[in-house]
Amino acid sequence: MDIQKQKHLRFSLILCTLLGLTACQKEAIETADQNANPQNVQQNNQQAIELIAEDVVQIQTGSLVDKSPFTGTIQAVSQTSVQSQVSATAMQVTAEIGQFISKGQVLVRLNNQDNNARLAQANANLAATKAQAELNRSLVERKRRLWQQGFISKLEYEQSQVEYLAQAEQIKAEQANVNIAKKAAQDTVIRSPINGVITNRQVEQGQTISVGQTLFEIVDPSSLELKASLAVSEAYKLFVGQNIEFRLQGDTTLYPAKVTRVSPVADQASRNITFFARPTAQAPLHIGAFVEGSIIRSSNQQASGQIIPLNAIRHIDTAPFVWVIRDNKLLKVKVDVMQKQSADQLAIVSGLQNNDMVSLIDFKHDDQNKAVIIQNDEIQNNVAQAN
Repeated sequence: MDIQKQKHLRFSLILCTLLGLTACQKEAIETADQNANPQNVQQNNQQAIELIAEDVVQIQTGSLVDKSPFTGTIQAVSQTSVQSQVSATAMQVTAEIGQFISKGQVLVRLNNQDNNARLAQANANLAATKAQAELNRSLVERKRRLWQQGFISKLEYEQSQVEYLAQAEQIKAEQANVNIAKKAAQDTVIRSPINGVITNRQVEQGQTISVGQTLFEIVDPSSLELKASLAVSEAYKLFVGQNIEFRLQGDTTLYPAKVTRVSPVADQASRNITFFARPTAQAPLHIGAFVEGSIIRSSNQQASGQIIPLNAIRHIDTAPFVWVIRDNKLLKVKVDVMQKQSADQLAIVSGLQNNDMVSLIDFKHDDQNKAVIIQNDEIQNNVAQAN
């Protein structure tokens, strides 16, 4: 029995030895194959990257219209706030919000009793002063003759001249008081300084108002303009006469306009430059409407090159590069960014081959040189034809 077990044990040992030798021989053969074809082994160990048509774009060549986006609002060119010049009680209010009014039209009549009384008093004082001056003038003439005849002294004659001149100056002072009182009386009737529409009313009949209080706000809707702002870094593109295009909020239609004024000072908070523009074509503008648009530079300021999506460029501000599919492999290619267009999210670059397919997806460094499969027959055919 013991002899039989020993034989069985020897057989098991011999079998294990043979299996181990076979495994070592196979490993040696695989190692030799790897040393002979390392690139094939590396490709076999890498899994191909699968993309869809929406993940890649074909390179275009040409130029871009240089556009700089901005936002703004529509406002009236002519607008004003009507304020009270006197303190009084509103006796009659004749204008309402939304009402069209003409220049010079009466908006409010204020209590005028005190001002009329002051005007009457000023006129009376002026009349009395003029009468006294006329009397002094007659006395000067009379004393001049008496002095020439030797009946009075020269000093007495000169004194009468001084009194007359003083009275003449008093006339000027009283006339100024009359003018002030007359203006105060006129200011109790408040009129519109422009043609337009009432957009705000802050006075009611019977209300006591003070000097400087705003009563109405008026805008002229017949003449509108854009008020917008642009980053200081883009301010070199702004000048009077510059072409722009804009669209109203909720509307896809683009309307042309020209810059009419540019502020020389940047806003301290936003660091933006404010500018104004007038539409050059009929547009359905409304005061206060939000707009967005672009500054358009002339064609001689445009760059030409390879056009790709702006979001396909990685590290655009430091060391820009893009992922491309070339010969069915994923490559990392450095590019020079010649022009960026934020409005359309496009860029002009150099450094690519025209048959490259640009990836919109970002990859890791280890993905470089991996095989790429684009699951779209049409795209694959285009790549094959380009190659």
